[in-house]
Amino acid sequence: MLEIDWDHDGDEIFDCEVVVEPAHVEIGHFVSRLDRPWRDTPFPLEGVMVTSQNQRDWFCERCRWVVIDLLRSRNGHRPVSARAYRPLGRSMPAPPPMDEDAPANLLRRAEINPQTIADAMESQELLYRQAASLIDALRRTGRIDSEQARLNLRQIAATLETNIAAMVWLTRIRAGDENVAEHSVNVAIMAMGLARSMDWDDRTIEQAGLAGLLHDIGMLKLAPELSDPARQLEPAERKEIRRHCKIGYELVRDDPQVAPEVARAVLEHHEQPDGGGYPDGKRDYALADLSKMIAVVNAYDAMTEAHINPAPRSHHDALGELWRQRDHQFDAGMVEALIRFLGWVTPGALVRLSDQRYAVVLHSSHKNRLWPIVRCLKLQGDGYVPDQSINLAEQSGPPVRIAEVLPDGAIAVDLNEILLQEAMAGQAPRARAARGGKD
Repeated sequence: MLEIDWDHDGDEIFDCEVVVEPAHVEIGHFVSRLDRPWRDTPFPLEGVMVTSQNQRDWFCERCRWVVIDLLRSRNGHRPVSARAYRPLGRSMPAPPPMDEDAPANLLRRAEINPQTIADAMESQELLYRQAASLIDALRRTGRIDSEQARLNLRQIAATLETNIAAMVWLTRIRAGDENVAEHSVNVAIMAMGLARSMDWDDRTIEQAGLAGLLHDIGMLKLAPELSDPARQLEPAERKEIRRHCKIGYELVRDDPQVAPEVARAVLEHHEQPDGGGYPDGKRDYALADLSKMIAVVNAYDAMTEAHINPAPRSHHDALGELWRQRDHQFDAGMVEALIRFLGWVTPGALVRLSDQRYAVVLHSSHKNRLWPIVRCLKLQGDGYVPDQSINLAEQSGPPVRIAEVLPDGAIAVDLNEILLQEAMAGQAPRARAARGGKD
């Protein structure tokens, strides 16, 4: 029988799997582990989504404890009695509990206020102008000049400590008409934030941003129709797309402003630890840390992009997929670092509350990670507009909680307008308003 360390509270990375008594399992929870082998149960070996009272009764009658995977659950409620799941003797050492000042709490320390929103919008616009400049130069001359991009990224990296919450929100506001540029800017922002949360030095954070900005530059040398998300690609076309890694590497490797680590990340961002990636089928030991980081961030942004995917994943579903593919498609350490950095919910995420209202997450603190401040939404015409804000950790009446984290675009709401309202209407510049909000 598997033993459990019940006394170690742990940190957020392992809080996605929690141990509870069976009586505390709810409909919509995903049970991932039991106190007995799965072969002795009527359920699939990979776990089960609880959808009926009969299933709950089975666990209550036969189990002393079960493990709920909150990332895979439709019902994200964490029972009060839940404890972080930690099997004794697991190969990965348990990290120490994080205090509020720990680098990994970067996102939860940052505030959403008029100044940080204005600064984040300015930084995002700077990145878009830089991406457009790189694309234009490549199309005109067949080459890129990355010196100005490097200097801009250095400037943005210096503001991450205060602006990262607003910048993460901005990655969720996309129009979908500039796929390569939008995706590259988002990966740059997320990679810099993740690098800062891992306490990397300033030079390496700058390199993470540049690698994110350049990782898909090779796509611009391929036929434009291959980048059309609505196009059903033939096998030969999928093979052609795989060339973008080496094409991008050849474009940047001789640029004196591009560090070898950055060029290598451009080449390796689709390689996998198990050797199943491309272009060279390298395995974990042959991959650079920056390459592993860009691979994880690139996948997260692509999975959650509503304009590219016909069925985009929610924040929870994307993290759950990364978690399931750790050590196979993605580096386990980088997956864990991204989950620790982003947390259970992120600023700008759409959620459904337990009282059936929709809301947007504004801020999740270190102490109240599962009970953030949210802006409720109300239906007006054909879409939703902002209503009152609620601090879910400080409620006077019956407690309202997050019941479900939704994919971007699940309801018709303009996240750009909500962010502008948080900026106190008119005190901050409009976030690429000409491109529209994500809805």
